[in-house]
Amino acid sequence: MCGRFDTTKFTWREIHDALASFIPVKTAPLNLEPSDDVRPTTRQLAARVEDDGWTLESKRWGLVPGWRSGKPLKDTSKGKGDGFKLTTFNARVENFAPGAKRSAVFGDSFAKRRCLVPASAWYEWTGPQGSKTKYRFTRADGGVIWFAGIWDRVSTPDEGEFGSFTILTGPSAGHLVRYHDRAPVILEPDEWGRWLDPAQDAGELIAAVRPERFEVRDAA
Repeated sequence: MCGRFDTTKFTWREIHDALASFIPVKTAPLNLEPSDDVRPTTRQLAARVEDDGWTLESKRWGLVPGWRSGKPLKDTSKGKGDGFKLTTFNARVENFAPGAKRSAVFGDSFAKRRCLVPASAWYEWTGPQGSKTKYRFTRADGGVIWFAGIWDRVSTPDEGEFGSFTILTGPSAGHLVRYHDRAPVILEPDEWGRWLDPAQDAGELIAAVRPERFEVRDAA
């Protein structure tokens, strides 16, 4: 699971240079707003490929499928409206396994619209209810974390047009299991091409947790 992450330990230059080593970045420099407590529904940086170059833009964390266009995002009628209530900040890789029933929320985006979401760390809380310990997960090499994401665009009467994304998660492995039974899918630069091209089979790629890449610290 990934319900909180951190964007405090990288700069626009680091993000630009990492992406530019793959293909050119088309987006002009952005004024990043780092946070050590990124939450679902906030707007965060996401990178997608368009016309053989990177486009980076701020998107809502929590995917809202395009077929929701024309309907309000928020319920303003005290539970009687048509607001979007699904929890979509994570998408399980099991949804996309061969033979799995196509997800009405995520299926079209997985098939057509993939992205990367940069982060410095992610967080999990472990322990008994009422006294959970917060843990911070970072790359052991100190580098940027690149979450595998999928995205969509929608237009609603209350929020206008906006893009949104979700982060893929799969079963945890290795020492990460002690903290949660799910882990975000995190990609290396040499895997970006395979992930971003929907014509390629990404099943094995998104199932590879490789926990040795990460270290864990008490974030209290």
